[in-house]
This record gives sequence, C-alpha cells and structure tokens, in this order.
Amino acid sequence: MARQIKRSPSIALLLVSSSYVTLAYHTHPFSNTVETLVLTLSAAVLSNIIHDHDTHERVTPAGMSFLLGILFAVGVFTRITFVLFGFPFGVMFLYLNWRVITPEHRSRITCIRNFAFACLPLALGIAIMSFVAIMVDSIFFEKLLLFNKTNGAPILFLELFSPKTWTHLGVKGSITVTMLNNLVYNMDSENLAKHGLHPRFFHVFLNYPVLFGNLAYLATKTMVQKARLGEWTSQSKLVTALTYAGISGIGLLSVMPHQEARFLTPLILPLVITLSGRISRLGRKFWPLWLLYNGIMAIVFGVIHQARLVPAMDLIQRQSLGFQDCKPKGEHTLCLIYPSQSGKYHFDDGENYTTHIVFYKTYMPPHHLFGYNSKMAQAHSTTLEISDWRQLDRSELLEALKREPQVDQSELRKAQEMTDKQVVMFKRDGISYNRTILVAPSTVDFSNEPFYETRESFAPHGNFDHMDIILQRPMSSYHMNLFYI
Repeated sequence: MARQIKRSPSIALLLVSSSYVTLAYHTHPFSNTVETLVLTLSAAVLSNIIHDHDTHERVTPAGMSFLLGILFAVGVFTRITFVLFGFPFGVMFLYLNWRVITPEHRSRITCIRNFAFACLPLALGIAIMSFVAIMVDSIFFEKLLLFNKTNGAPILFLELFSPKTWTHLGVKGSITVTMLNNLVYNMDSENLAKHGLHPRFFHVFLNYPVLFGNLAYLATKTMVQKARLGEWTSQSKLVTALTYAGISGIGLLSVMPHQEARFLTPLILPLVITLSGRISRLGRKFWPLWLLYNGIMAIVFGVIHQARLVPAMDLIQRQSLGFQDCKPKGEHTLCLIYPSQSGKYHFDDGENYTTHIVFYKTYMPPHHLFGYNSKMAQAHSTTLEISDWRQLDRSELLEALKREPQVDQSELRKAQEMTDKQVVMFKRDGISYNRTILVAPSTVDFSNEPFYETRESFAPHGNFDHMDIILQRPMSSYHMNLFYI
C-alpha cells in the first residue's frame, strides 16, 4: 500500500514495529487486534481495486469485490465497531464503480442496473460470510443443534463435511446473531455503566495522544493544515479512504459513553500509511521522541499494566484443582499444594470441594486461561466458580462476601506459618467444603479487614483504571492481591 501511494515501505514498517500499540496491544488476543488485521486486509484489497480502476477504467473484478465483502462481514462479526472504520472503504468502492458506469450517453435506468450488477459480488460476499458466521456462532453457543434424524445422535462439526451426513441431517433450536446481540447490549447505558462511563472527549484528548504520542500530534497538525486550505481529498484515493476511515472511527467512537484506549488501536493503519511520507522528511525531528515515548509506554503497558493477573491465575488454578493431603480440622479442612505436582488434579477422597473466585475492580480474564476442564474437575470432586463483581461499591462487596463461607483467619494464618508449603483451607458448608478468593488490585484498600493478613500479593501490577488512587498512594498501589475470605 505504501508503494502505491509513493510512500516509503521501510518507514511504514518501522513505525508499526516500534509502536507500543503493536508490542503491547496487538500481541494480545483482543478482538481489537483481529479488527485491526481485518481492516488492514480490507485496505490492501481496496488498494488493488483502486489500482485496477486507475489502470483499466473498468468495473471492479468480481473476485476482488467478493473478497472485500467477505472481509467486511468478518470485520463486523468480530467487532460491531468495524463499521465505523470500514464505512469509508465501502463508500470508495461504490464511488469507483459508479464513476465507471455512468458515462453521459447511458440512461439512468441502465446505469442503476449495471451498478447493481457491479455491486452484486460484494453483497454476495457479505451475505455468504454473514450466514457462515451466524451458523458457527449458533452452533458454538448451543442455540442451534445438529442431529442425525435416524438415531437422534448429535452431529459433530467435522461430520458435516461428509455427504453421507447430509441426507440424515436434522436441525432444531434457534439462531443467534452475535453482532446484533452486541449492538443491543452496548445500546443499554446500564450495561455500559458496569464497564465504566467516560466523558465524550476522552478518546480525542486522552486515549488518542496516549496511544500514538507525537504521531497523533503530527496527524492532527496535518489535518488542521489541510482543512484551512480546503483540501478535503487527496490526489491518492487510497489516502482519502484511509484518512476518512480514521476520522470516522475516532469521531463516531467518541459518541459512545464507554471509551477504552484499545478501541482506537485500528487507527495505527491510517496513521502509518498516510503519514509515512511526511515522517521520512522530518527525520531526526520525529524519531528520537517517538522511540523514547514508545519504549517507555511498552514497559508501562507491556510489563506493568495488569501484569500479575497471569501469575495470580496460575496460583488459583493450582490451589483450586491440584490440592492434596486434605485433613479435617473441626468445621474446616486443610490441604497442601506441591509445586512439583503442577497440572495434577486433586485425588478424590470422597468429599466435594468448591472454590468461588470473585474478581473486583480489575480486568476479568477469559475463563479458559484458568485451565479449568469442568468434566475433569468434577471427576475429581472439585468445582471452580468465577464471578465478576466490578459493579458493586466497596460496602456492597463486603456485605456480599459476608454471605460467602468464611474460613477461620487465625487458623489459616497459623497453618501458613507452620509449613513452607502453600496451604489451602476450606470450610464445610452443608455436604461440601467451600472457600472464596477475592482478586483485587491494591488500589482498593482492605487493610482494615480480617482477611487482609492472609493475602497473597503479586508485584509489579499496575491498574491504571484508578489513576487518582495511584497518584495519591504511588508506593502501595502496584500490587495484585488474593484474599482468602
């Protein structure tokens, strides 16, 4: 793409590879990462379409249109916000084909008919990929069940590729359109309030410059200069499409009340491609600050921010599923963790053990990262329950924790002091043993609570959602704590 618009590919590549957005955000399995990748592929296809139009002055080849339609559908079903970034690409596609089809000597009806035929492959790509996405989501979330009409047995996904299966294929249930579900969820302000509400200027004045540093300043300065000169388009159609993709993305996302920095990570594509030429001319005026800023931010967001969640989850997994040598002690039972037996499940001793994990005021990790296999765990009489109580205030949280099984903190502290091994304590609750673990950053102060002394603490851990508290208590706010309730 850089070569097509006569920009330096090496400058564009260096910008992407040295950006902490790439190093800290796009190396994580966020949906925003996939959104950026699909947007980049869409821009690459659009680049070829523009080149074909400039060279041959013809309707877009069906294969390119169909591929662009597939990418549009993949993007939208990955994140509904893809529409905001990809919309200018669609407008450019329509403009190119309309311009070719509407010479002066043709009638309006003929033009509309030919234009519709030119756009048909794009529509087919969107429709077919959307159908595939809906079916996959419906089967994955078990809303739609496939079964053998002969014996009623469920049909596995791989069996669908066998023609013999098709004659006995039965379908029951309903479909789920995750894209619409996502849209409905995010249109409810109460749902967004659970994740945090922000002022409308948050993206433009905070997230945007924090993500891109002096590149954001250069982009803003360039855009203001172009606006003053009345230059609303570029000589390059690709630059025009990319520029408006960036403006559309950040502008419309700023309307939303929930504004996380990662929502803007797709902006790296239009910024890098459109500004690489100007950066090559700036040279030393740009690079030192850019490299220094991204080096610092890569450490902050790649090493410190939410850094101790993975070690905390590893400990929770071993404590909740791999404890051994349980010995009853009154209404409690004490178990031990052997580090050398990592990955080993609890030996079934005839009792049932349940661990309830409560996440509070921190990132809620995907459940599969706990390595929890429900069938395997149940076979060993262990259960792991995971809750996110971020919407509760501190007093509501403490009241809710009082309704959970409470272990004897003094007994737990004595057991921890008497052995160099990790100790796990459960409390009998009816016919099973239960315990609760509270996972919270040190920006939430529980120092006056009885469970504070038996905590496990991990550092360094930055929770930048609470910057006001970090600034007030900078030396004590960089830990992730596990509290045994």
